[in-house]
Amino acid sequence: MQLKSSLKQLLVESRANPGFTSLYVGGVAFAVAFTMIFAIIYYVHLAPLYPEYNRSSTYYINNLTVRNDKTGAMNQSSVGIPFVREFVEKSKNIEYSTIVFQKQGFIQPPDQSGDFSVNIIDTNPDFFRLYSYEFVVGRPFNEAETESAINNIVVDSSVADRLFGDPEQAIGKEISISYKPYRIVGIVRSGNPVAYMSYANVFRPYTIRTKSDNTSLKGDKCDYLGYYSVPIKFKDSRQAERFREELTEKVRRINAADSTGQRLDIQSAPISHTVRILSQRSNGENLSMTEYLKPLLITLLLLLIIPAINISGMIGGQMDRRLAEIGVRRSFGATRGHLTRQVMFENLILTLFGGIIGFAIAWIIIAFGRNMLLKLIIPAWECIDAPAEISTEMMFAPLVFIAALLLCIMLNLLSAYIPVRLSLRRPIISSLNSKR
Repeated sequence: MQLKSSLKQLLVESRANPGFTSLYVGGVAFAVAFTMIFAIIYYVHLAPLYPEYNRSSTYYINNLTVRNDKTGAMNQSSVGIPFVREFVEKSKNIEYSTIVFQKQGFIQPPDQSGDFSVNIIDTNPDFFRLYSYEFVVGRPFNEAETESAINNIVVDSSVADRLFGDPEQAIGKEISISYKPYRIVGIVRSGNPVAYMSYANVFRPYTIRTKSDNTSLKGDKCDYLGYYSVPIKFKDSRQAERFREELTEKVRRINAADSTGQRLDIQSAPISHTVRILSQRSNGENLSMTEYLKPLLITLLLLLIIPAINISGMIGGQMDRRLAEIGVRRSFGATRGHLTRQVMFENLILTLFGGIIGFAIAWIIIAFGRNMLLKLIIPAWECIDAPAEISTEMMFAPLVFIAALLLCIMLNLLSAYIPVRLSLRRPIISSLNSKR
Protein backbone atom coordinates (compact mmCIF):
# COMPACT_ATOMS: atom_id res chain seq x y z
CA MET A 1 0.00 0.00 0.00
CA GLN A 2 1.53 3.31 -1.11
CA LEU A 3 0.96 6.21 1.24
CA LYS A 4 0.66 8.87 -1.46
CA SER A 5 -1.87 6.97 -3.56
CA SER A 6 -3.85 6.04 -0.45
CA LEU A 7 -4.12 9.66 0.62
CA LYS A 8 -5.22 10.65 -2.89
CA GLN A 9 -7.87 7.94 -2.83
CA LEU A 10 -9.09 9.20 0.55
CA LEU A 11 -9.30 12.76 -0.79
CA VAL A 12 -11.33 11.62 -3.78
CA GLU A 13 -13.73 9.63 -1.61
CA SER A 14 -14.11 12.53 0.84
CA ARG A 15 -15.01 14.95 -1.95
CA ALA A 16 -17.41 12.46 -3.49
CA ASN A 17 -19.18 11.84 -0.17
CA PRO A 18 -18.87 14.99 1.96
CA GLY A 19 -21.88 14.04 4.09
CA PHE A 20 -20.36 10.72 5.09
CA THR A 21 -16.99 12.33 5.82
CA SER A 22 -18.54 15.08 7.96
CA LEU A 23 -20.67 12.67 9.96
CA TYR A 24 -17.77 10.26 10.42
CA VAL A 25 -15.37 12.95 11.62
CA GLY A 26 -18.06 14.53 13.80
CA GLY A 27 -18.93 11.22 15.45
CA VAL A 28 -15.30 10.53 16.26
CA ALA A 29 -14.80 14.09 17.52
CA PHE A 30 -17.80 13.73 19.85
CA ALA A 31 -16.52 10.45 21.31
CA VAL A 32 -12.96 11.69 21.70
CA ALA A 33 -13.99 15.05 23.21
CA PHE A 34 -16.09 13.61 26.00
CA THR A 35 -13.68 10.77 26.68
CA MET A 36 -10.79 13.22 26.87
CA ILE A 37 -12.72 15.45 29.27
CA PHE A 38 -12.99 12.45 31.61
CA ALA A 39 -9.34 11.56 31.01
CA ILE A 40 -8.01 15.06 31.68
CA ILE A 41 -10.14 15.54 34.80
CA TYR A 42 -9.08 12.22 36.28
CA TYR A 43 -5.48 12.88 35.25
CA VAL A 44 -5.61 16.18 37.13
CA HIS A 45 -6.76 14.40 40.29
CA LEU A 46 -4.64 11.25 40.09
CA ALA A 47 -1.35 12.13 38.38
CA PRO A 48 1.62 13.60 40.27
CA LEU A 49 1.20 17.38 39.96
CA TYR A 50 2.73 20.31 41.84
CA PRO A 51 2.94 20.18 44.81
CA GLU A 52 1.39 16.71 45.23
CA TYR A 53 4.18 14.74 43.56
CA ASN A 54 3.86 11.91 46.13
CA ARG A 55 0.24 11.04 45.33
CA SER A 56 0.99 7.40 44.51
CA SER A 57 2.48 6.78 47.98
CA THR A 58 0.28 9.12 50.06
CA TYR A 59 -2.52 7.71 52.18
CA TYR A 60 -5.06 9.48 54.38
CA ILE A 61 -6.83 9.07 57.70
CA ASN A 62 -9.66 11.59 57.60
CA ASN A 63 -12.48 10.51 59.88
CA LEU A 64 -12.98 8.51 63.06
CA THR A 65 -16.16 7.26 64.69
CA VAL A 66 -16.71 6.58 68.38
CA ARG A 67 -19.79 4.48 69.19
CA ASN A 68 -21.17 3.53 72.56
CA ASP A 69 -22.76 0.09 72.37
CA LYS A 70 -24.50 0.57 75.73
CA THR A 71 -26.12 3.96 75.12
CA GLY A 72 -26.30 3.93 71.30
CA ALA A 73 -24.52 7.30 71.13
CA MET A 74 -22.25 7.98 68.18
CA ASN A 75 -19.69 10.70 67.53
CA GLN A 76 -17.96 11.15 64.19
CA SER A 77 -15.33 13.73 63.41
CA SER A 78 -11.93 14.37 61.93
CA VAL A 79 -8.78 13.19 63.68
CA GLY A 80 -7.43 14.59 66.93
CA ILE A 81 -3.83 15.12 67.98
CA PRO A 82 -3.97 12.37 70.67
CA PHE A 83 -4.85 9.79 67.98
CA VAL A 84 -1.98 10.99 65.79
CA ARG A 85 0.51 10.74 68.62
CA GLU A 86 -0.58 7.32 69.84
CA PHE A 87 -1.39 5.52 66.58
CA VAL A 88 0.55 7.24 63.81
CA GLU A 89 3.71 8.99 64.97
CA LYS A 90 4.90 5.99 67.00
CA SER A 91 4.59 3.56 64.11
CA LYS A 92 7.70 2.24 62.39
CA ASN A 93 5.67 1.37 59.29
CA ILE A 94 5.56 4.90 57.89
CA GLU A 95 8.11 7.25 56.36
CA TYR A 96 6.55 10.35 57.87
CA SER A 97 3.17 11.96 58.36
CA THR A 98 1.64 15.39 58.70
CA ILE A 99 -1.65 16.92 59.81
CA VAL A 100 -3.89 19.31 57.88
CA PHE A 101 -6.72 21.57 58.97
CA GLN A 102 -8.10 23.77 56.18
CA LYS A 103 -10.04 26.95 56.85
CA GLN A 104 -10.55 30.44 55.50
CA GLY A 105 -9.37 33.73 56.98
CA PHE A 106 -9.04 37.37 56.03
CA ILE A 107 -5.89 39.41 55.62
CA GLN A 108 -5.89 43.07 56.59
CA PRO A 109 -3.43 44.74 54.16
CA PRO A 110 -1.00 47.29 55.64
CA ASP A 111 -2.20 49.92 53.12
CA GLN A 112 -5.80 49.45 54.36
CA SER A 113 -6.98 48.74 50.81
CA GLY A 114 -9.59 46.32 52.07
CA ASP A 115 -9.63 42.84 53.59
CA PHE A 116 -9.30 39.87 51.25
CA SER A 117 -9.92 36.18 51.92
CA VAL A 118 -7.23 33.51 51.93
CA ASN A 119 -7.18 29.75 52.38
CA ILE A 120 -5.25 28.68 55.48
CA ILE A 121 -3.73 25.34 56.43
CA ASP A 122 -2.76 24.61 60.03
CA THR A 123 -0.09 21.93 59.97
CA ASN A 124 3.38 20.87 61.13
CA PRO A 125 6.82 21.11 59.45
CA ASP A 126 6.51 17.66 57.85
CA PHE A 127 3.79 19.11 55.61
CA PHE A 128 6.56 20.59 53.45
CA ARG A 129 8.28 17.19 53.20
CA LEU A 130 5.16 15.41 52.02
CA TYR A 131 3.96 18.19 49.71
CA SER A 132 6.79 19.52 47.57
CA TYR A 133 6.10 23.24 47.71
CA GLU A 134 8.89 25.22 46.07
CA PHE A 135 10.29 27.94 48.31
CA VAL A 136 10.88 31.12 46.35
CA VAL A 137 12.59 32.67 49.33
CA GLY A 138 12.81 31.92 53.04
CA ARG A 139 12.12 28.66 54.84
CA PRO A 140 9.32 26.63 56.48
CA PHE A 141 8.59 27.06 60.17
CA ASN A 142 10.49 24.48 62.24
CA GLU A 143 9.69 22.08 65.07
CA ALA A 144 10.76 24.49 67.80
CA GLU A 145 8.52 27.23 66.43
CA THR A 146 5.66 24.76 66.18
CA GLU A 147 6.05 23.44 69.72
CA SER A 148 6.22 26.99 71.05
CA ALA A 149 3.21 28.10 68.97
CA ILE A 150 5.18 31.04 67.59
CA ASN A 151 3.26 33.07 65.00
CA ASN A 152 5.69 32.40 62.16
CA ILE A 153 3.96 31.54 58.88
CA VAL A 154 4.60 30.67 55.26
CA VAL A 155 2.60 32.40 52.52
CA ASP A 156 2.36 31.75 48.80
CA SER A 157 3.69 34.10 46.14
CA SER A 158 0.23 35.45 45.28
CA VAL A 159 -0.18 36.82 48.81
CA ALA A 160 3.38 38.19 48.89
CA ASP A 161 2.91 39.91 45.53
CA ARG A 162 -0.40 41.43 46.57
CA LEU A 163 0.87 42.75 49.89
CA PHE A 164 4.44 43.75 49.08
CA GLY A 165 4.90 43.50 45.31
CA ASP A 166 8.04 41.39 45.69
CA PRO A 167 8.52 38.12 47.65
CA GLU A 168 11.98 39.28 48.75
CA GLN A 169 10.39 42.23 50.48
CA ALA A 170 7.90 40.03 52.37
CA ILE A 171 10.40 38.02 54.42
CA GLY A 172 10.39 39.09 58.05
CA LYS A 173 7.39 41.38 57.59
CA GLU A 174 4.41 41.25 59.91
CA ILE A 175 0.88 40.90 58.54
CA SER A 176 -2.55 40.73 60.14
CA ILE A 177 -4.76 37.68 59.55
CA SER A 178 -8.21 37.87 61.12
CA TYR A 179 -6.79 40.71 63.26
CA LYS A 180 -3.94 38.65 64.69
CA PRO A 181 -0.27 39.46 63.92
CA TYR A 182 1.92 36.93 62.10
CA ARG A 183 5.52 37.12 60.83
CA ILE A 184 6.37 35.76 57.36
CA VAL A 185 9.39 33.42 57.33
CA GLY A 186 8.93 31.78 53.91
CA ILE A 187 7.35 32.29 50.48
CA VAL A 188 6.31 29.32 48.32
CA ARG A 189 5.34 29.20 44.68
CA SER A 190 1.55 29.26 44.55
CA GLY A 191 -0.20 25.91 44.31
CA ASN A 192 -3.31 25.03 42.37
CA PRO A 193 -6.81 24.53 43.83
CA VAL A 194 -7.19 21.33 41.80
CA ALA A 195 -4.60 19.87 44.21
CA TYR A 196 -7.16 20.66 46.87
CA MET A 197 -5.75 18.38 49.58
CA SER A 198 -2.67 20.58 49.95
CA TYR A 199 -3.78 23.94 48.56
CA ALA A 200 -3.60 27.08 50.67
CA ASN A 201 -2.35 30.65 50.57
CA VAL A 202 -1.16 30.70 54.18
CA PHE A 203 0.49 27.89 56.17
CA ARG A 204 0.90 28.18 59.92
CA PRO A 205 1.84 25.92 62.87
CA TYR A 206 -1.16 23.94 64.04
CA THR A 207 -0.38 24.80 67.66
CA ILE A 208 -1.38 28.41 67.00
CA ARG A 209 -4.96 27.35 66.37
CA THR A 210 -5.75 26.05 69.81
CA LYS A 211 -3.89 24.92 72.86
CA SER A 212 -6.73 22.72 74.08
CA ASP A 213 -6.39 20.35 71.13
CA ASN A 214 -2.82 19.65 72.16
CA THR A 215 -3.64 17.89 75.43
CA SER A 216 -2.82 14.38 76.53
CA LEU A 217 -5.30 11.52 76.66
CA LYS A 218 -7.89 11.43 79.43
CA GLY A 219 -9.17 7.92 78.79
CA ASP A 220 -12.27 8.87 76.80
CA LYS A 221 -12.13 7.69 73.18
CA CYS A 222 -13.78 10.95 72.10
CA ASP A 223 -10.38 12.52 72.80
CA TYR A 224 -9.25 10.81 69.58
CA LEU A 225 -11.63 13.03 67.63
CA GLY A 226 -10.47 16.43 66.46
CA TYR A 227 -10.05 18.72 63.49
CA TYR A 228 -7.37 17.23 61.28
CA SER A 229 -6.85 15.14 58.20
CA VAL A 230 -3.73 12.96 58.48
CA PRO A 231 -1.75 12.43 55.25
CA ILE A 232 0.85 9.67 55.59
CA LYS A 233 3.79 9.00 53.28
CA PHE A 234 4.73 5.33 52.76
CA LYS A 235 7.63 3.77 50.91
CA ASP A 236 5.30 1.49 48.97
CA SER A 237 1.92 -0.25 49.14
CA ARG A 238 3.35 -3.13 51.22
CA GLN A 239 4.44 -0.76 53.96
CA ALA A 240 0.99 0.85 53.82
CA GLU A 241 -0.64 -2.55 54.24
CA ARG A 242 1.60 -3.35 57.22
CA PHE A 243 0.61 -0.07 58.83
CA ARG A 244 -3.09 -0.79 58.20
CA GLU A 245 -2.73 -4.18 59.88
CA GLU A 246 -0.85 -2.61 62.80
CA LEU A 247 -3.47 0.13 63.19
CA THR A 248 -6.36 -2.33 62.99
CA GLU A 249 -4.79 -4.52 65.66
CA LYS A 250 -4.15 -1.56 68.00
CA VAL A 251 -7.75 -0.41 67.65
CA ARG A 252 -9.01 -3.97 68.22
CA ARG A 253 -7.02 -4.22 71.44
CA ILE A 254 -8.22 -0.94 72.93
CA ASN A 255 -11.82 -1.77 72.00
CA ALA A 256 -11.53 -5.21 73.60
CA ALA A 257 -10.13 -3.70 76.80
CA ASP A 258 -12.87 -1.07 77.10
CA SER A 259 -15.57 -1.78 79.68
CA THR A 260 -17.57 1.42 79.15
CA GLY A 261 -19.08 0.31 75.84
CA GLN A 262 -17.16 2.79 73.72
CA ARG A 263 -15.80 1.48 70.45
CA LEU A 264 -13.43 3.27 68.08
CA ASP A 265 -14.06 2.71 64.36
CA ILE A 266 -11.41 3.68 61.80
CA GLN A 267 -13.40 2.26 58.85
CA SER A 268 -10.90 1.30 56.12
CA ALA A 269 -8.26 3.89 57.00
CA PRO A 270 -5.75 4.68 55.80
CA ILE A 271 -6.96 5.01 52.22
CA SER A 272 -4.78 5.80 49.24
CA HIS A 273 -5.06 9.01 47.26
CA THR A 274 -6.45 7.03 44.32
CA VAL A 275 -9.20 5.37 46.38
CA ARG A 276 -10.16 8.68 47.96
CA ILE A 277 -10.63 10.26 44.53
CA LEU A 278 -12.42 7.31 42.92
CA SER A 279 -14.69 6.64 45.90
CA GLN A 280 -15.38 10.37 46.47
CA ARG A 281 -15.43 9.58 50.18
CA SER A 282 -13.14 10.81 52.91
CA ASN A 283 -12.41 7.34 54.29
CA GLY A 284 -13.55 5.06 51.50
CA GLU A 285 -15.20 1.70 51.99
CA ASN A 286 -14.00 -1.87 52.19
CA LEU A 287 -14.26 -2.34 48.45
CA SER A 288 -11.73 -3.58 45.92
CA MET A 289 -10.18 -1.27 43.36
CA THR A 290 -12.28 -3.04 40.72
CA GLU A 291 -15.46 -1.82 42.42
CA TYR A 292 -14.20 1.76 42.37
CA LEU A 293 -13.13 1.53 38.73
CA LYS A 294 -16.31 -0.13 37.50
CA PRO A 295 -18.41 3.05 37.03
CA LEU A 296 -15.51 4.74 35.27
CA LEU A 297 -14.94 1.77 32.95
CA ILE A 298 -18.66 1.50 32.13
CA THR A 299 -18.77 5.20 31.23
CA LEU A 300 -15.67 4.84 29.07
CA LEU A 301 -17.08 1.81 27.27
CA LEU A 302 -20.35 3.63 26.55
CA LEU A 303 -18.44 6.58 25.14
CA LEU A 304 -16.49 4.18 22.90
CA ILE A 305 -19.01 1.54 21.87
CA ILE A 306 -22.03 3.70 21.02
CA PRO A 307 -20.12 5.92 18.54
CA ALA A 308 -18.31 2.84 17.19
CA ILE A 309 -21.64 1.13 16.43
CA ASN A 310 -22.96 4.22 14.65
CA ILE A 311 -19.76 4.70 12.68
CA SER A 312 -19.69 1.00 11.83
CA GLY A 313 -23.15 1.28 10.29
CA MET A 314 -22.05 4.30 8.27
CA ILE A 315 -18.97 2.45 7.03
CA GLY A 316 -21.15 -0.53 6.06
CA GLY A 317 -23.30 1.75 3.91
CA GLN A 318 -20.22 3.37 2.42
CA MET A 319 -18.75 -0.03 1.55
CA ASP A 320 -21.99 -1.00 -0.22
CA ARG A 321 -21.60 2.09 -2.39
CA ARG A 322 -18.00 1.13 -3.19
CA LEU A 323 -18.66 -2.48 -4.10
CA ALA A 324 -18.23 -1.84 -7.83
CA GLU A 325 -14.88 -0.11 -7.22
CA ILE A 326 -13.77 -2.98 -4.99
CA GLY A 327 -14.84 -5.53 -7.63
CA VAL A 328 -12.80 -3.76 -10.32
CA ARG A 329 -9.72 -3.54 -8.13
CA ARG A 330 -10.00 -7.20 -7.15
CA SER A 331 -10.37 -8.21 -10.81
CA PHE A 332 -7.05 -6.46 -11.50
CA GLY A 333 -5.28 -8.47 -8.82
CA ALA A 334 -5.80 -6.56 -5.57
CA THR A 335 -5.99 -8.97 -2.66
CA ARG A 336 -8.44 -8.82 0.22
CA GLY A 337 -5.59 -8.02 2.58
CA HIS A 338 -4.45 -5.11 0.41
CA LEU A 339 -7.98 -3.70 0.15
CA THR A 340 -8.55 -4.18 3.89
CA ARG A 341 -5.38 -2.24 4.68
CA GLN A 342 -6.40 0.47 2.23
CA VAL A 343 -9.86 1.00 3.71
CA MET A 344 -8.60 0.69 7.30
CA PHE A 345 -5.94 3.30 6.53
CA GLU A 346 -8.55 5.66 5.11
CA ASN A 347 -10.69 5.26 8.19
CA LEU A 348 -7.70 5.66 10.48
CA ILE A 349 -6.84 9.01 8.88
CA LEU A 350 -10.44 10.18 9.26
CA THR A 351 -10.46 8.90 12.85
CA LEU A 352 -7.23 10.74 13.69
CA PHE A 353 -8.59 13.91 12.09
CA GLY A 354 -11.76 13.59 14.14
CA GLY A 355 -9.64 12.85 17.21
CA ILE A 356 -7.66 16.08 16.78
CA ILE A 357 -10.90 18.07 16.49
CA GLY A 358 -12.32 16.24 19.52
CA PHE A 359 -9.21 16.93 21.54
CA ALA A 360 -9.42 20.64 20.67
CA ILE A 361 -13.10 20.69 21.69
CA ALA A 362 -12.21 19.01 24.99
CA TRP A 363 -9.55 21.65 25.70
CA ILE A 364 -12.00 24.46 24.96
CA ILE A 365 -14.72 22.95 27.18
CA ILE A 366 -12.30 22.37 30.06
CA ALA A 367 -10.68 25.81 29.68
CA PHE A 368 -14.00 27.65 29.89
CA GLY A 369 -15.95 25.28 32.14
CA ARG A 370 -13.21 23.96 34.40
CA ASN A 371 -14.82 25.06 37.65
CA MET A 372 -18.09 23.28 36.87
CA LEU A 373 -16.36 20.17 35.50
CA LEU A 374 -13.97 19.82 38.43
CA LYS A 375 -16.88 20.00 40.86
CA LEU A 376 -18.39 16.98 39.13
CA ILE A 377 -15.40 14.99 40.37
CA ILE A 378 -14.49 16.70 43.65
CA PRO A 379 -17.07 16.18 46.41
CA ALA A 380 -18.85 19.42 47.27
CA TRP A 381 -17.51 19.36 50.83
CA GLU A 382 -13.94 19.26 49.48
CA CYS A 383 -14.26 22.21 47.11
CA ILE A 384 -12.06 25.22 47.82
CA ASP A 385 -13.22 28.78 47.31
CA ALA A 386 -10.54 29.63 44.76
CA PRO A 387 -10.43 29.75 40.95
CA ALA A 388 -9.36 26.39 39.54
CA GLU A 389 -6.57 26.43 36.99
CA ILE A 390 -5.79 23.92 34.28
CA SER A 391 -2.11 24.39 33.59
CA THR A 392 -0.13 23.44 30.49
CA GLU A 393 1.30 20.54 32.51
CA MET A 394 -2.24 19.17 32.84
CA MET A 395 -3.62 19.98 29.38
CA PHE A 396 -0.67 18.64 27.39
CA ALA A 397 0.31 15.70 29.57
CA PRO A 398 1.99 12.85 27.64
CA LEU A 399 -0.35 10.28 29.18
CA VAL A 400 -3.37 12.18 27.87
CA PHE A 401 -1.86 12.34 24.38
CA ILE A 402 -1.19 8.60 24.47
CA ALA A 403 -4.75 8.00 25.66
CA ALA A 404 -6.07 10.08 22.75
CA LEU A 405 -3.99 8.12 20.22
CA LEU A 406 -5.06 4.75 21.63
CA LEU A 407 -8.67 5.92 21.66
CA CYS A 408 -8.50 6.82 17.97
CA ILE A 409 -6.98 3.45 17.09
CA MET A 410 -9.58 1.58 19.15
CA LEU A 411 -12.43 3.50 17.51
CA ASN A 412 -10.97 2.71 14.09
CA LEU A 413 -10.64 -1.01 14.83
CA LEU A 414 -14.07 -1.27 16.47
CA SER A 415 -15.95 0.59 13.78
CA ALA A 416 -14.19 -0.28 10.53
CA TYR A 417 -12.79 -3.80 10.53
CA ILE A 418 -16.00 -5.89 10.64
CA PRO A 419 -17.95 -4.05 7.87
CA VAL A 420 -14.84 -3.97 5.67
CA ARG A 421 -14.22 -7.71 5.98
CA LEU A 422 -17.90 -8.52 5.39
CA SER A 423 -17.92 -6.47 2.19
CA LEU A 424 -14.72 -8.06 0.89
CA ARG A 425 -16.18 -11.58 1.35
CA ARG A 426 -18.63 -11.01 -1.49
CA PRO A 427 -17.67 -12.63 -4.83
CA ILE A 428 -16.00 -10.42 -7.43
CA ILE A 429 -18.90 -10.90 -9.91
CA SER A 430 -21.42 -9.81 -7.33
CA SER A 431 -19.35 -6.73 -6.55
CA LEU A 432 -19.01 -5.82 -10.23
CA ASN A 433 -22.78 -6.18 -10.79
CA SER A 434 -23.70 -4.06 -7.74
CA LYS A 435 -24.12 -0.91 -9.85
CA ARG A 436 -26.19 -2.50 -12.64
